[in-house]
Amino acid sequence: MMEEKNIQEQIDELSHKLDRVLEFVETQHRKQEELDDLIKDVSLISKDAFNSTVSALDKAGIELDPCGIQCLLIKLVRNLSTFGEMVELMESAKDLAQDLSPIIRQVGLDVINKMHELDEKGYLESFTTIGKNLTNKDTVDAFVKMSQAIADVRMDDKLDDKSFWQLFKQMRSKEVRKSLSYSLRLLEEINKK
Repeated sequence: MMEEKNIQEQIDELSHKLDRVLEFVETQHRKQEELDDLIKDVSLISKDAFNSTVSALDKAGIELDPCGIQCLLIKLVRNLSTFGEMVELMESAKDLAQDLSPIIRQVGLDVINKMHELDEKGYLESFTTIGKNLTNKDTVDAFVKMSQAIADVRMDDKLDDKSFWQLFKQMRSKEVRKSLSYSLRLLEEINKK
């Protein structure tokens, strides 16, 4: 009786294993059918796409050189590593752009804050005033003369030999007073707060 029970257990176990094997075979069979259907559908779609492309090219009057296409495909396959490097380079550029984005944003904020600080101190207004003054013809002429004079003047012994009286006499001339007045106004505008 014990032996019959043991044999029955083995038969049940074999039956269970056989059921699992049959389920596996059935699953594999279904997968194979699905794969065959997919290949058939892709084949039909590819054929239709090829035919429509050929008819579109024919309507456009474009002739394809089979050798040219073959050469192109060979070059494409030969340079797959180059294309891979290009993709890696684009990914690196994207990563770089993501890394630089916060830095650029911070630099922009710093520039805005600095411009605000300069505006509060009045420097921007001074530059605007200087710009407006530079559009005045007399101011431009004076600036050109001053620049030319600065370029012409050299520090040599002649400057050191002048007495206070000679300097005072020079300051009485209209041109020197006008240049000094302009220079003082310019310094005042720059130093306004």
